[in-house]
Amino acid sequence: MKAKLLFILTLFLSSFLANAQDIGFLGDFNDWGNDVNMTTTDNTIFTLSSYYLPATGLKFRQDDGWTNSWGGDTFPNGTWSGNNIPVTAGFYDISMDIVTTAYSFTAVTSSNQNVSIIGDFNAWAGDFVLSTTDNITYTATDVALTTGELKFRRDANWSANYGGTSLTGTAMPNSSNITIPSNSDYDISFNIETLAYSITESVLSTEAFATNNSYKIIKGHLYGSSNAPVTINIYNLTGQLVKTYSEVDLNTNASFNLELKANQLYLVRLQSQSGIKTLKTIL
Repeated sequence: MKAKLLFILTLFLSSFLANAQDIGFLGDFNDWGNDVNMTTTDNTIFTLSSYYLPATGLKFRQDDGWTNSWGGDTFPNGTWSGNNIPVTAGFYDISMDIVTTAYSFTAVTSSNQNVSIIGDFNAWAGDFVLSTTDNITYTATDVALTTGELKFRRDANWSANYGGTSLTGTAMPNSSNITIPSNSDYDISFNIETLAYSITESVLSTEAFATNNSYKIIKGHLYGSSNAPVTINIYNLTGQLVKTYSEVDLNTNASFNLELKANQLYLVRLQSQSGIKTLKTIL
């Protein structure tokens, strides 16, 4: 009987080895979305180096499907079982042997996890890569974004991607796109441990002063002139519309009080028959 079982197992593994092309893993960390693919030189041991994982349940599987999938009961080392592997947060060299059924997560020194943004601002092609000094928080300043949507992701693919419902908050894996309310320059931050992120308009100065062609804002008052009445829409940091002024005659008013609260960052959009202008101001 033992010989027969060994023969059957050998046939199974031989067939598996002959056909296995892609082995990867997925879990709570990416909302059980697309597999993070591993590499192999012998079609037996599959590895991925220096990969950050938060605390997560995780499984390995073949060819992005559930026909052949494997979990485990123990961490950081173990052998296959049907349960999700209980991973604790850290940077790991990950290995799985499809012959011995052994897997391992070996803790390593932190490394850059290649966090980027992609969206309408770049036609969803060619990731804009963020910088990091600690391999945890990734940032960029004065990034030109356009009205539309974007997402954070890792390694320029969709295996681990993150969205959200506002310009600041805690990102969710494999979630909805983040809405960008207007064309402007933004400062961006993303933390791979906490998933806290922020997308804030770049501050032009600490003097509460912003300019755009013939318009300017000084201490909450709008100065400028227009040949036609202007509609003024004012947005807060999260992109929420907080004030609207319709049919404002800037030729009659030497200055127009926007009635803005102190210690706030605002986006002020002016719209008339001649076009749209956008100003940034902080009080």
